[in-house]
Amino acid sequence: MTNTSISWAHDEFHHSLKTNTFTLQVMNELSSSNDYLLAQIKDNTLTQPTCVVALHQTHGRGRQGRSWLSDPQHSLTFSVNYRFNLSINNTTALPLMVALAVTEALQLLSVSQVRIKWPNDIVRRQQKLAGILVETGHFNQSSCHLVIGIGINISTQTGLSSSLTKSFADCSDESGHAPSREQLLALILNRLNDYFVQFEQVGFTPFIDKWLHHCDHFNEQVYLMKPDGMIANGLHTGVLSDGSIVINNGTGDECFHSGEISLRRAQ
Repeated sequence: MTNTSISWAHDEFHHSLKTNTFTLQVMNELSSSNDYLLAQIKDNTLTQPTCVVALHQTHGRGRQGRSWLSDPQHSLTFSVNYRFNLSINNTTALPLMVALAVTEALQLLSVSQVRIKWPNDIVRRQQKLAGILVETGHFNQSSCHLVIGIGINISTQTGLSSSLTKSFADCSDESGHAPSREQLLALILNRLNDYFVQFEQVGFTPFIDKWLHHCDHFNEQVYLMKPDGMIANGLHTGVLSDGSIVINNGTGDECFHSGEISLRRAQ
C-alpha cells in the first residue's frame, strides 16, 4: 500500500535492508502512524510485523501528550508493530533499547554527537533530534502486541521552523548534507529486528552498558521533574533492567520509572 506522490527511494531502502521481517508500507499522509497500526491491531487485521512510513503526519504524538510535527520531504516519521512473548510488565525498558538502536543507526551514517537523554529522547548538541513513543495494542498474561513510533528530523531545510516553540537538531553535517532517510530507516529496522529478538530472550540487561555509553547525562548532576515540580536531584549513576534511572542523592541511591518524569541537567 504505497502512495508515491511524495518521493520515496524504494531501491535505496531495500539495498540497505538486511532482513525483511517488517513489511513496509509508505503512506503519503496519515494522521498518526501509531494510530494507523493500533487500529489494525484492534481490528485483528495485523498478522505480521509491519513498518508504516507517514511521509506527512498531521497529528503525530510524542511522550507526555506532546505533538510531533513532520515535514514531507525532510523528516522520517514511522511506526512498527511487534508481538513480544513477554508480559507487558517485562517491556518497560523497551523504549530505552529502541533509542539505542536509532542512535547506533545514525552513527553508522556518520551523524556525529548523537546522545540519548533518559529515558528515550535522542539529542544532538543538547537539542532534540528524534523522539520515540511506545504504545500498547493488545496484551495478555504471556504476550503483548506493541506499536513503536519514531520521528527523526533529517534536514535543516524543513519548513517547520516557524511552527516550533523550541529549537531542534537535525542530521545535517556542517556543509548541510543530510543522510538518506531511506537508508536510515533500513539501518534502524536492521537493528530493531536483532534487538527485538534479543530483548524477548534476555531482556534489557545486556544492553545497559551500551546504552550508558551513549547517555548524555550519565555520571552528571541532574534534576528529575514532574509537571507539578521537582521530585529528585543528584548524580545519575545508572539504569536498571526495567529501564528506571538511578540517582544518588548524596545519602544513597533512588530509582525512578519514566512515566511523567522529565530529566534536566543541573546548572
